Amino acid sequence: MSKTSKSFQLENGVSVEFVPQENRYFGDYHRLQIDVIAKIPLDSGSLPADLIEVAEKYSGSIKYEKTLERMGVASNQLDIATQSMIDGFMQTVGCYLANKSFAEHLLRKTLTTRAHRNRFSR
Repeated sequence: MSKTSKSFQLENGVSVEFVPQENRYFGDYHRLQIDVIAKIPLDSGSLPADLIEVAEKYSGSIKYEKTLERMGVASNQLDIATQSMIDGFMQTVGCYLANKSFAEHLLRKTLTTRAHRNRFSR
């Protein structure tokens, strides 16, 4: 069962979407999962020269994805728990997403992860 998603648009152009899903696993208790999908625009004018070529491969934006999960949520607490998880994410991670240099940091992390993965997959 999938509930209505919630979206936020941050001042730096980042759009964040929360897609909650839950499933009943025991009696009245649910596993609540929220997929977080942030679309980060890539402005080649604000990126360092070494990342401009990499940014062109992502056609204008890069995604940041995260899954939030909480077990043992009673049916009558699903909406409250969902809102609490979204609020908590925005309080802790939202400031990083709203940072103007987040796109640069995410691109660098993506490159490092890809290089690390390629190094061990030979």
